[in-house]
Amino acid sequence: MKERIAKTAIVLFHEKGIKFTMSDLAHDLGVSKSTLYEHFPSKDELIGYVIQQVNEETERRFREVIQDSNLTIPEKLKGILLIVPHDFQNSYVRLLVELRRYYPERWREMEQAINDEWDIITSLIEKGIHSGDFRPMDIPSLIQTLNLLMTSIFDQRNIASSQITVQQSLSMIVDIILHGIVKQD
Repeated sequence: MKERIAKTAIVLFHEKGIKFTMSDLAHDLGVSKSTLYEHFPSKDELIGYVIQQVNEETERRFREVIQDSNLTIPEKLKGILLIVPHDFQNSYVRLLVELRRYYPERWREMEQAINDEWDIITSLIEKGIHSGDFRPMDIPSLIQTLNLLMTSIFDQRNIASSQITVQQSLSMIVDIILHGIVKQD
């Protein structure tokens, strides 16, 4: 039942944003609110559970990309930077902005999981420089730039009226990082 509640909550995230109510969720599930509260004492706990699931999926997919010996270093970097949990690939960026605004503690949990992965990205970039796949550069400056670009996705000023998904936004950023903006012949 816990998984069913979480999956339905994710559907409501997409339909109504983070402000959906537990009554909305109970209605969509065809259960009473007390049934929901048996599994999740609060909406915050439910959101925490969903974020935990998202973080675990992201970490698993991250490891799969890193361990895939068929991928080149640039392909691994691209693969890692494009990881978006399956249930959120078509989410609009505004959903994450709402999470950050209304549930800052839960946002920090998600952000911490993302920050933990920068060490692996740094190591991958170092390997790419040593192998000649990437040109030599100041790695801390590059990581800071990548981090700023990735977090800029959640800047409300940039996406206030945008109907771009998280996956679309990340794809554009990663393409610019890896290929620049110069037209290729």
